[in-house]
Amino acid sequence: MVSCHDVDDQEDLTEKEEKVNLEETRGTKEEEGETHAPEETVAICAHCHDKMTFADEDLLLGSKPHNRPLFVSVKALGEIAKQLGKKDWNTNVDPCINESSWLTPKLDSRPLYNNSLICNCSYPNSVCHVVKLILKGQDLGGVLPRSLVKLPYLTYLDLNRNFLSGNIPHKWASTKLKFLSLSVNNLSGPIPSFLGSITTLKFLSIETNLFSGMVPHELGKLVNLENLTLSANNLSGELPVTLTKLTKLKELRISSNNFTGRMPDFFQSWKQLEKLEIQASGFEGPIPSSISILINLTELRISDLVGGGSKFPNLGSSTRMIRLMLRSCNISGPIPKSILKLTQLQTLDLSFNRLDGIVPDFGDLSELKYL
Repeated sequence: MVSCHDVDDQEDLTEKEEKVNLEETRGTKEEEGETHAPEETVAICAHCHDKMTFADEDLLLGSKPHNRPLFVSVKALGEIAKQLGKKDWNTNVDPCINESSWLTPKLDSRPLYNNSLICNCSYPNSVCHVVKLILKGQDLGGVLPRSLVKLPYLTYLDLNRNFLSGNIPHKWASTKLKFLSLSVNNLSGPIPSFLGSITTLKFLSIETNLFSGMVPHELGKLVNLENLTLSANNLSGELPVTLTKLTKLKELRISSNNFTGRMPDFFQSWKQLEKLEIQASGFEGPIPSSISILINLTELRISDLVGGGSKFPNLGSSTRMIRLMLRSCNISGPIPKSILKLTQLQTLDLSFNRLDGIVPDFGDLSELKYL
């Protein structure tokens, strides 16, 4: 299967990664107050003569500048590497000093490759914790690591574009992840219902895998979710009504699946949506008229609706629209003049429909590049 995202989508994802990276490395006071290790050992730092505490599985690897001690869970990282099938981490050096095996510079020759482990060293007593892990495009052939839970401060995980198989470990239900991307792998089985327990999630992408079955209603518990991408799997059935609880959604992509029934009319609950993609999803028409309430849309892509026909939706209030695709949606009737209000429109695809009447003069849409 091929991902539905284009180059612009990859740029959007990069912007999200940079934003989350900036946010996660600040080390908020709330995070500083958390304690996760049940068994602790007291140690004397030879450089600063202060008492430090660290979990049994942690190792003192050295000190940062200004004699600041550094503790990291090297044992846990070793277990994670073994489960992933990653063989190039150098566990004899400090993972938090940006040594090349832990943080590899981006190369123009490998634009989709990313090998980054990011630490936050602003916790009490100058303790460092791993907060971000990106292992993209590395041909990893293992499984999703159960030992990930031994990095309790981890909030960002990107394992995009590998060959990981199996399903998501149940232990992950206890994580505090905010960003989780498992796209473009060989993961299979049903989407685990326990994902609904990771209520800290803001970004969840599992597209281009082999997930099957129905979307679990427990995903409705992810009330902080802003981005949900389930495209290019073998998902079936109808979307659960509980997804209406995801009122913070800004981006939803559910293309290239085997859903059944009419296209869901959940738009009253998704008023913050900026990007909506429902291409070749299996849904039947018509396009719900309530889609007109999505005034923040910048991108709308709907295609290959089967069954009942549609009238052209009223999108005149979606003045921020940049890309509009309503392809093969069995739309009949004229193209409304209200489409001329979309002055930022760059791409317009209305092909393979049953449109009639006079075509509006698109000359005033000065940004339009593709028609």
